[in-house]
Formats: sequence, structure tokens, C-alpha cells
Amino acid sequence: MKAGFYHIVYFFAALFIPEITLHAQQVQVSARIDSTSILIGNQTTLRLTAAFDVKNGVPKIQWPKISDSLISKVDVINKSKIATVIPDSSQPTIQQQVENITITSFDSGYYAIPPFQFIINGDSSNPQMTQAMMLQVNTVHVDTTKAFKDIKAPIQAPFSILELLPYIGYGLLALIVIGTILYYVIKNRKKKNMVVVEQPKVIVPPHVKALEELEKLGLKKLWQEGKIKEYYTRITDIIRTYIEERYTIGALEMTTDEIMLALKRRAINESMKEKLRAILVLSDLVKFAKENPLPTDHEFCFNSSVDFVNETAERQTSTTETGTATSAPHEQNTPAT
Repeated sequence: MKAGFYHIVYFFAALFIPEITLHAQQVQVSARIDSTSILIGNQTTLRLTAAFDVKNGVPKIQWPKISDSLISKVDVINKSKIATVIPDSSQPTIQQQVENITITSFDSGYYAIPPFQFIINGDSSNPQMTQAMMLQVNTVHVDTTKAFKDIKAPIQAPFSILELLPYIGYGLLALIVIGTILYYVIKNRKKKNMVVVEQPKVIVPPHVKALEELEKLGLKKLWQEGKIKEYYTRITDIIRTYIEERYTIGALEMTTDEIMLALKRRAINESMKEKLRAILVLSDLVKFAKENPLPTDHEFCFNSSVDFVNETAERQTSTTETGTATSAPHEQNTPAT
């Protein structure tokens, strides 16, 4: 009952008392509602203003403290920051500070908005008050002959491309995963269906390789150019490699005496053994004793090397790894009796 009495008093005050702007020193305060009559659930803006002339100094203004509601059943939706504006460009010294408050009500009726209190320069004994106001909240006319519906239709939110980005990302990721799986499935299937045909490896007999290397050495003409040590080193390398592959002994790591001992019980013509010893000994003298043989010695070593390979070569009817090889040895690789 007491609250209803105050509402009635404010209502008649708003009807019969004209809008009053109070003055305190140099500050004028006021309050205004954009629309004093709204439909239930709609919103309107309450504007609080404090105006002053900066020529007289900028006053310290304590604004009204506004909570989540102005009065019972009149709710505060939002409050803006206090902004300073110049209302009239012809009077640039006149400034206004404005605060906008969005309000609404979900109950129909008449609601008296009491005055708002401003304290200027800390003078709480003489606060500045705005005028009282009335807010009328109208209900929606209900046609009982029609079906019930919402007071206000749902607001359609604007479409944004950003909403699709997660779905686009998931779609691309799914395509990448599916593509990767298909790639490996097809690749593995091709591997299973592929028939690998191995080409037969050609095995070059040791004597063929040795004769080819000796022919290359002869074309280089090393000793004719004064490269005596290189010439003899190359000859012994070719002969040692041939012996190692032909008789399966480590000739590349053996001394001359060790090679001759290893070949002692091999079925090799004695004259070929003597030629081999002469080649190896002369080569050792050139490489380690800096011996300088005659041109006839160079030719002797070369020709003796060719003779040794030809004389001790093992002949084969097939030269492929996958074929059936039948040996027709020039001389038997068995111990001599």
C-alpha cells in the first residue's frame, strides 16, 4: 500500500508539475526517457545529463548509483560509460556529460521513476535532483479466438562466414585422411600385383677383367711418360687382384714371398711362376728401393703379366649367375703331384 501511494504521488507530480531543471553552482542536471510508453518486454533508454560551462572550471560530479533495477519491476538492461559531448558548436565551452541506461519491464502498468540525485563538488548537503518521470508499460492485446504465439518473434541472427570455418576445416581434414588411406591402399595393391623379374647378373671371369685392365694400362703409356712407380704399382695391383679372385687367396694383403708360397702347390707351369716372381720382385724394387728399370724391363713385365693370366685362366661355357656353368679348365686347380 505504501509503495502504491508513492506511485500515485509521482504520477500526479509528473502530470501537473512542469519539467524543472535545478541549478547547483554552475551544473544543470536532467533526466529524460526516450519513450515513456512501451509494450511489455520492449526496451527504452533513460538519459542522465549534467551540463556545465568549463570557463568556470570543471566540477567534480558524483553520479547516481544505479543497480540492476530502477524500481520494482523496472529492470536495467545495460549502462553506458559516461561520455562528454559539446551540444552546441557555437558555444564550445558548454559541455555535457551523458549516461545512457537501457531499461525494460515485464509487467504492465504505470511506474513512477523517482528523481535522481547528483552531488556536485562533494556538497552532499545540497544535492542536485532531476525531475520525476512516469513509465507506462502496455500489455499486448490478446485475441482469444486465435492460437497463442510469442509476444515477439525470435530475432534471426546475421549469418557469418566464420560460422562455417570449423565445418570447412573438418571437411578438409577428412578429405586428407581419406586420400592418404586410398593412396597407400592402391600403392600396396600395385606392389602385390607387380611381378618382379630379376635380370641375370653377368659374371665377368677374373682373367677377362685382368686382361681388360692390362689393356687399359698399356694405352695410358705411363712408363713412356716417366711415371715408372705408378706403372709398376698398377701392374702388381692387377696381377694380385687376379690371383685373389682366381685362386681365392688374399694376395692383395700378402708379400711376394707369401704369394709364391701360397701358389707353390698349385698346378701352374714353373716358367709362369718364375715370370710372376720376376714381375713382383721388380715391382717391389721400384716401389720400395727406387729402382729404375730399363725400357726392356717395362715391356717384359707387361708381356709376362699377359702371359701369366692367359696361361692360368679358367675357362667357362656360361657367364651368367642364373645359368648352368660348365667349367673347362685350362689347367687343374689341384695340388701338383
